[in-house]
Amino acid sequence: MDDRVSQVNPRLDILRREVDQTVLKPFRSHGWSAQIVRETDGHDCIEVAAERGAVATRIAVLYSSSGISKSDYSVLSNRVQRIFFSGHLYMPESFASGATVPVEPLGDFFPYLVELNKQVEPDRSPPVIPRRPASVRRVTAENPIEAILARLQQFTSANLAARLVERRAATEEIVLASDTIEAKATGIAFSMRSALDYLLATPREALIKRVLGLYYGTIALAQAEMLASPSGPLDLDQVEGMTKRGHGLYALAGPEGGFADFRVGVLATGFLPQWMNFLGHDTSRYPKSSSKPDSAADLDNIPAGMACSLRDLFASMPEIDDLFAEVFGGPPGWVSVACDDEGNARGATALNATPRKASSTYGLFLDRSGEISIDSLKSSGWPLAEIRRVDDYDRTGTAFRARVDHAGHDIWWTALPTHSSPFRTGATLLFPTLGGLREYRTIATVTLYALSIMARYLPSAWRRVEGGDEDQYLAIVQASLAVWERLLPEHFLETIAGEAVRTAQPGSLLA
Repeated sequence: MDDRVSQVNPRLDILRREVDQTVLKPFRSHGWSAQIVRETDGHDCIEVAAERGAVATRIAVLYSSSGISKSDYSVLSNRVQRIFFSGHLYMPESFASGATVPVEPLGDFFPYLVELNKQVEPDRSPPVIPRRPASVRRVTAENPIEAILARLQQFTSANLAARLVERRAATEEIVLASDTIEAKATGIAFSMRSALDYLLATPREALIKRVLGLYYGTIALAQAEMLASPSGPLDLDQVEGMTKRGHGLYALAGPEGGFADFRVGVLATGFLPQWMNFLGHDTSRYPKSSSKPDSAADLDNIPAGMACSLRDLFASMPEIDDLFAEVFGGPPGWVSVACDDEGNARGATALNATPRKASSTYGLFLDRSGEISIDSLKSSGWPLAEIRRVDDYDRTGTAFRARVDHAGHDIWWTALPTHSSPFRTGATLLFPTLGGLREYRTIATVTLYALSIMARYLPSAWRRVEGGDEDQYLAIVQASLAVWERLLPEHFLETIAGEAVRTAQPGSLLA
């Protein structure tokens, strides 16, 4: 039913324009079918009906909270689920007290729209809130990686490592016995010395030695990461015992026998699954060693996602996106992420909004390649809902709009496992890869393992990369090593020290 009146009331005309901007446009941009179904001239009131799927609502918007009587509020409440008013609430006990539905300022319309959207697609806030570093370590140097390595080197001292363990235990409110602190500190110092022995030499070595040195240096840093955690392993013997049953990985030549389809898989025993358990990953589906495939054909018999190709691993490296597109092609394993100003209706009705903490925020997920499917975002495991392609996106690639649910987080950003890098501007999200890995350092470690296996045990395949018919992959290997030699020490400094690390050069805007 449409009870519209002629546009003779200037206040109703003003209200109509406001409803169009702050109600109808947000409704429609979020996939709702919405229209004005009633205008009441004498009461300066507009009613809007909207529906999306099986959910429907009807609301009223008043020019003024005191524009209708107490009894009119009561009658209006029988037709609508929510009443909004422009301006500020005036004498609610004399007017709005007759309402039997919520009466709110128009600035609160967007939170109501989010509530409705959650009736269509339920809240997906992560059940576990990961602990975020409480402090920031700022490193300013002409050569940031040298400064990072120097700060890692401090933990080769058992005395300084003990101070680290004590500080982190106090921060996390965990009580550790003095002998436990001493054992952890001894293990950290030993692991750090081992890591730096590998890392400090690798940039000047031949390609194979760089791969091996960076891989074993990374494993040692991962051991130090676990020992530094108050809830991690108690001593070096315990963490070294994880490696006695292998690396927790295996590698196989792919069906085509080339570099791109070289396969790597995870196992339920060995170092990697222990590291993943420490990081909170579910490893229950990791295959047992007895089920380890002997050939590429056997990969069909293991659970999905428990093996992948080298191409899949390199796809998760945003820093080499241009080389990846040239060498491999196809969809990358990451997207850029940004806040969606239009989706969040920023500024439209902020003046009379009720201060409240949002539990959901709309974000844009950008794929410059234009080849990532919407199903990839849906299966990512991120707390996303209402994922839709942005049809009018006018830049290179594809954009998706999605609701990020973040109940329990101060800001929406902390609910997403974002990856930042000095090689790129803006944050990215890495799609989970082999065995559900999603941290940059874990994916890089597995990639280094695969390269080390090829370099050591398949020398003919490796030589094809270094100077044969597969030399197109040489550039991507060299570029990746250069990135990892810069990034991995910084990432491990964060996880070992329990601090966010921010690097800058003297005189820069970030210094």
